[in-house]
Amino acid sequence: MALNVIALVSGGKDSFFSILHCLANGHNIVALANLYPSPSATSDDEDLNSYMYQTVGHSVIPLYEQALGIPLYRQEITGKAVNSDRDYAAPVQGGGQSQDETEDLVPLLRKAMVAHPEANAVCSGAILSTYQRTRVESVALRLGLAPLSFLWQYPLLPPYSQSQLLFDMAAVGQEAIVIKTASGGLDERILGWNVAAQSTITRLQKAMAKFGEESNGAVVGEGGEFETLCLDGPGPLWKKRIRIEPGAAGVSEGGQSVLRMRASELEEKSEGNGDGDGDWKAALRIPDLFDDEFKRVLDGLESSNDAQSCISDDATLLNEPITSTCTFDLLPRNASVDSPTTFTYSNLSDTSHSSASNRPSPSRQLTKILLRLDHVLKQWRLSRSDINHCTLLLRSMADFTVLNPIYGQYFSGVSPPARVTVAVGDVMPAGIDVMLSITIDKDGSSDKKRKSVRSMDRQGLHVQGRSYWAPANIGPYSQAVSVCLPVSSSCSQAESGGDISSAGEVVYVAGQIPLVPASMEVFTERGFKGQATLSLQHLWRIGRAKGVRWWAGAVGLIASCSQPEEKVRTAQAAWRAIHNPRTKAGGDEEGEDEYDEYDDDDDDDAAIDPWDRRNNHTPLFNDSTLRSPLPDYSAVQQPPPAPTPPCFIAQVAALPRAVDVEWSATGLTSPSLQTSTIPLAGGQALTLTSPTLSSSTFYALAIASSADADALHQHLRREGARAWAAATLYASPRFGEEEGSLKRNWRGCQWVPCQRVWDAEGRECRAVVVGRVDRGAALGGESGVEGLARGLRFAEGRVREALERAAV
Repeated sequence: MALNVIALVSGGKDSFFSILHCLANGHNIVALANLYPSPSATSDDEDLNSYMYQTVGHSVIPLYEQALGIPLYRQEITGKAVNSDRDYAAPVQGGGQSQDETEDLVPLLRKAMVAHPEANAVCSGAILSTYQRTRVESVALRLGLAPLSFLWQYPLLPPYSQSQLLFDMAAVGQEAIVIKTASGGLDERILGWNVAAQSTITRLQKAMAKFGEESNGAVVGEGGEFETLCLDGPGPLWKKRIRIEPGAAGVSEGGQSVLRMRASELEEKSEGNGDGDGDWKAALRIPDLFDDEFKRVLDGLESSNDAQSCISDDATLLNEPITSTCTFDLLPRNASVDSPTTFTYSNLSDTSHSSASNRPSPSRQLTKILLRLDHVLKQWRLSRSDINHCTLLLRSMADFTVLNPIYGQYFSGVSPPARVTVAVGDVMPAGIDVMLSITIDKDGSSDKKRKSVRSMDRQGLHVQGRSYWAPANIGPYSQAVSVCLPVSSSCSQAESGGDISSAGEVVYVAGQIPLVPASMEVFTERGFKGQATLSLQHLWRIGRAKGVRWWAGAVGLIASCSQPEEKVRTAQAAWRAIHNPRTKAGGDEEGEDEYDEYDDDDDDDAAIDPWDRRNNHTPLFNDSTLRSPLPDYSAVQQPPPAPTPPCFIAQVAALPRAVDVEWSATGLTSPSLQTSTIPLAGGQALTLTSPTLSSSTFYALAIASSADADALHQHLRREGARAWAAATLYASPRFGEEEGSLKRNWRGCQWVPCQRVWDAEGRECRAVVVGRVDRGAALGGESGVEGLARGLRFAEGRVREALERAAV
């Protein structure tokens, strides 16, 4: 759907290049909007040195209205940088933060919206700055505008080159000159140069290499190395170009240099510089949807002729229709478990009604669940802002549009929890339409009564603007939330350096579905294989952004279908392929001939310093963007090959947006970890992943029979584990068919009722469990595995009774 966009413009290259991408994606630009400094706030160089806005060269901004033929609205900057946090929250009415310079965007955009009531989106040129992006998103969403950030993470997209953005600008004829430098490698000699020219790019690369500023955004000025002023661009967007009359450069004591302008004016564009609409659109490069390694994964899936179906030790389990009518009615709900390192509240549901026939509406059920949650959190002196992960279970996905606003109102703060949402259909307990499970991480501190009271500091990734990178959050959840893992008590001071983060972080990632990031539409072009690969890529990109080195395990959720075995095989093949060391992340050899059309020997020679030329010494600059390896095999402290983290598959009734697959995984940023696989007698294998300096161990196990649950139980006893810190049990209706399945230490687990479940080898099983145990963490008020088992032991007989009644 085409959006009507208000474009925030600072005069810099990125805001105008973002406009071109809005147009290329079918949107309309209805207005330009700009914030400028008050005369009393600026010096002779016109620069306010704002943390949020580019203000140098602001005297040229009024010319853009005629240059582009688009109405321009301006507002004076009156605020200061009151809130310097990375992530920005809307100010409390009457609070000091209302004077923050970010809030000057509110009257500016309102002014444009009054003049253009059709406006429903706002675009900005943020590339890597979370500081700027979160502030624009905060204001835009409060005003009901969809944020668009098509340049977000641009250097991390194919072809993984820092300077590609500048070459892409040159390809469409956008001209932007350098008007300010603030890097040790740049001085006043580069002022006035076109930033997209080969000679300028070469000088920028040389300066960044010489002064060691080779960060992912240095060449495009994302670290404040330089600022630009846009003078021209492709027609018919640019009706006229801007000509400036430069003055003497101003150089400050800190080494900054600014291009002063005596005058500026509009001039007619020369013949051939106002090319037709289709010409610049054909020249505008849209980043590839797939990263190189995922493109290889998808090509491999599509070229595979392996028609082998899933293997099963029990053929009747694989192909036999589900006949059990066990609907998990009697499994524990509203179960809270507290330990020094975590607080979990599992399968919250509204149990106030006496029967299924008089149950309240789903929206009323969720409201009561959230009220109950608030009450319990207050009892434990915790807050909803401490919650790191939620699982939202619905009976019907048709209820999602009604329930999501209620959920969003509750989690309305900065960086809400990561979330997985699925509809489970008729395996939901009778009379229940919605259930919620939450996880909070705590720092292990306690009060005089030895009660753990303080949550762990958390860091969220909450991208709400559309881009080419990964899907914007389509609900009130973060793409990921990370918290430090507890440091092992046996870890020496020398090993940890006294740093709580030395053990690494656990990263809770929201469920990832196959949406095209730029349009937020479901990707359907290449069938289930395309959906499985794209959603897995989203998981990877988010993992990289959060520094994930290894996955503790993954669950691929697939929607209900008549013959799911081929989808099981495909999803697990994709998981194995991306963990194959031969599926190398691309970028190192890509694009060697990309820039031939810009070659200019004279410009290259002019960009080389005379001393360097005379002494044959030119610092080398690595233009390839750094993409951290995932999986990072260097973090695994054991002889290769390291085992691939297990990937289980669970079939549920429906997934958000009616997609076919959703990926759920927990990531680890630990610089050192060990992973092992313990074969069990029944043919299953228990996978353990242990960050070296942490007291946490991550477990993954498929349960084909009660013997597997027994083996897990015995292992936990031997290890002295006294509680699950957090865990999820994905169980099919067959889970309760064997005596003893429910006797074991599932307390502390949230449970997800599924239609069918498969292990990491593609064999159908009764359940899978993925979870974490923290050594030495006592279970609030109870001790021993017996205390853990007590919460579910009572259910065993009752589930058998339910099965017997169903059979009758």
